[in-house]
This record gives sequence, structure tokens and C-alpha cells, in this order.
Amino acid sequence: MLSAAAAAAFSLGAPLSRLAAPVSAAEVTLWRLGLATLVAFGLARVSGVSLAHIRERRTAVLGATLYAHFLLFTLAAQTTTTAHTLALVYGSPALVALGSALILREPPRPMQIVGVLAAVGGIAILVGFEPAESGATLGGDLAAAGSGAALAAYVLAGRYYRGAMPLSAYVFAVYGWAALLALPYAVFSFEPASYDGGRILVLVILGVVPLGLGHTLLNAALRRARATIPNVITTQEVTGGVILAALLYGEIPGPSAVLGALLALAGVVTAVVFGRGERQAPVGS
Repeated sequence: MLSAAAAAAFSLGAPLSRLAAPVSAAEVTLWRLGLATLVAFGLARVSGVSLAHIRERRTAVLGATLYAHFLLFTLAAQTTTTAHTLALVYGSPALVALGSALILREPPRPMQIVGVLAAVGGIAILVGFEPAESGATLGGDLAAAGSGAALAAYVLAGRYYRGAMPLSAYVFAVYGWAALLALPYAVFSFEPASYDGGRILVLVILGVVPLGLGHTLLNAALRRARATIPNVITTQEVTGGVILAALLYGEIPGPSAVLGALLALAGVVTAVVFGRGERQAPVGS
């Protein structure tokens, strides 16, 4: 349920990142991370936990990873189609499954691997993914692939450190470091003329909902289930993102969309059903 709620929040990310243009990707990333840090700070204060973990080197490294994910994601969202962005970013479940086996010593079951592959394949079909020829789209696709790799590392880390610190302290430290790292590039890219009331509202939504709430929910889910399960569930961000892109930009997927959506959903269900018995009580929440 936490992962499904995170996926619903994430679905706003790619379409609204495009709507924020011409605000630069660097500025969008800073506003998102800064607002998410404020959300995490509020959660930490309400929970009464210490914020001292922000001084730790490991949270700085994870903040850099999260910053890379969002900067590359925003670049991709603004320079290629929403479909290409989401299809390439959500190749990450395959990397998470591999990392779970090699790093976390939590290998997925064979049928879970089938579910992951079905979900990734279904996403590619859903968005009608086809190689693009334009240089701008190629650059956007490369950024999306890099964003997916950074997301996989971030998800694996969230699982790995689940018992090391409370959830609200963890997300505050990681979001905070990411925001600090985002600041120099955003200041360099700042263009006041790009802002108006509508874009400011879009930036607030992007910071609070997909990141401040969505990523916190994902990290909460990672404390209760092996990394493969929350990550593959959140691939359903694609369904919501593609629907929103169709409404906002007229990017209508081809006739194979229904088949792809059903295959992706079947993959998610398979991974979750065959993951039963692996869920754990919350750790470090």
C-alpha cells in the first residue's frame, strides 16, 4: 500500500517537470529537493528524532545519488517524451533485483524475476517505445537511463540502511544533502523571467507531492519489504504519467498500450504474490 501510494504521487513528476519549462532543470531540481527537505524536517520535528545524521558521510553520498537521479530525470523530462523518460528510468527494477541478490543478499525468487521482467517489458510496450533519431531526444534518453541507474542505487541504499536511522531523520539528511548539492548549478542557471504564478505552483506540487511525500513513502515501504517489491510496484508511475501526458500534451500511446499496461500490471502482481512471506516488521521507522 505504501508503494502504491508512492507510485500515485510519482506519476505527477514527469508531466509537471515539462510543464515547469522554461525554468531550467537545475532550478526545478533545487526547488523540488528544497521543498522535500522542509517536508522531511516537519516530519522529523513531529517525530521528535535527532537530525544529527545529516553530518554523516554516507548520507552525503546518498544525497549526491538522489540529486543525480532528479537532475537527470528533469533533463530527460524536458528534452524527450514522457514515454521515453519513464520507460528508460523504469528499467531500474532489473538493476534493483540484481543488486538485491549481490549486495543485500536478498535474492528475488525465480517467479519474482519473471514478474520484474514482465513489468519492465510491459512498460516498454505501454509507452510505444521506439528509438528516436533527433539529437535532443537521444540526449534526453541518455539522461533518463542515467536517472534510472541512480534510482536503483538509491532504492538499494534505502533498504540497506533501514535499521541505521529513523525514517524521518534519514530522508531529511538525504534530501538536505541533495538540495545543498543542487544549489550551485541552480544559482548559475537562475533566470527570473522564467517564473510566473502557474510555474511556481507547479514547482511547489513537484516538491511536496512526488518527492516530499512520494519518496518518503517509498523509503517507508523499503523498511517493510525487500527492495524488489516496492521498486516494481512504483513502476506503475508510468501508467499515471502516460495518462497525464496524454491529457496535458496529447501524447497518446499506440494501440499496444492496453497490452503493455496489462503485462506490466501482471508483472507487478506476480512479483508481489511470490514475495509473500518476505515482508518484515518496520525497522528504524
